[in-house]
Amino acid sequence: MSSVESAESVEEFRAEFRGWLRAHLTGRFADLKGRGGPGREHEAFAGRLAWERHMAEHGWTCVGRPVDYGGRGASTAQQVAFHEEYALADAPARVNHIGEQLLGPTLIDHGTDEQKRRFLPPIRAVEELWCQGYSEPDAGSDLAGVRTRAALHDGRWTVDGQKTWTSLARANGAPVDPLVADRLARAWTGLQAMRATALRPGAAPSMAKLYCARWHRDLGELAMDVCGAASLTAAGAHGDPYELDDWQRLFLFSRADTLYAGSDEIQRNIVAERILGLPKEVRA
Repeated sequence: MSSVESAESVEEFRAEFRGWLRAHLTGRFADLKGRGGPGREHEAFAGRLAWERHMAEHGWTCVGRPVDYGGRGASTAQQVAFHEEYALADAPARVNHIGEQLLGPTLIDHGTDEQKRRFLPPIRAVEELWCQGYSEPDAGSDLAGVRTRAALHDGRWTVDGQKTWTSLARANGAPVDPLVADRLARAWTGLQAMRATALRPGAAPSMAKLYCARWHRDLGELAMDVCGAASLTAAGAHGDPYELDDWQRLFLFSRADTLYAGSDEIQRNIVAERILGLPKEVRA
């Protein structure tokens, strides 16, 4: 929080968004609560898309963007409050997070005026959705090593290359076990540490990615240990003989956290070279 930003302004922002969620996450959107998320991006997609466009109509997408680019100019602390209230409301997982949180900020900082005019408005309005198209077998998420190329032929793009993948409580008494309780406490304190780090001025994205990836991976393992033997079988609750529950999906999805969007090795190199000023890694 900057010295000129008051705690009152953050709480006013939080209260405004909390009130909006209470008033609008109802009716035709009520059934979307808790839908979507890591490993469950397919759930209620059409409804979640409609919900996010509804958010856009009321000015609740791209809240961190400068006002000149259609956002609210929300501070880091206000953005944290936004995401906390969204989670507390059990609102559905966002469908446009790559466009809003990755592409949009990159265009604002590095894009041409023409690119900004073309792409920023439809991202904010959720009229165009974006995805990431890398993670090659030999390059991982190292963009400098990506070999895939796209060529325009007769008005259509042809992509030539390979990809590794395309992204997009507890009743058994386990939490009473002292060892499990300790791990739960560590998971909670780890979350608080990430929150505090996000609020620090000048926080390094690579360090945050390293910490978050390992925290989420460990959380998936903790979920499986808490579920116990039940985690080893598929419930098939809705007729699918291999239908996974939320915790199993979390575990499987979190296996990729230390690889996608820049592997841990790449993030460590960035931290070493750009933050600590160490010599660059020797490349063949």
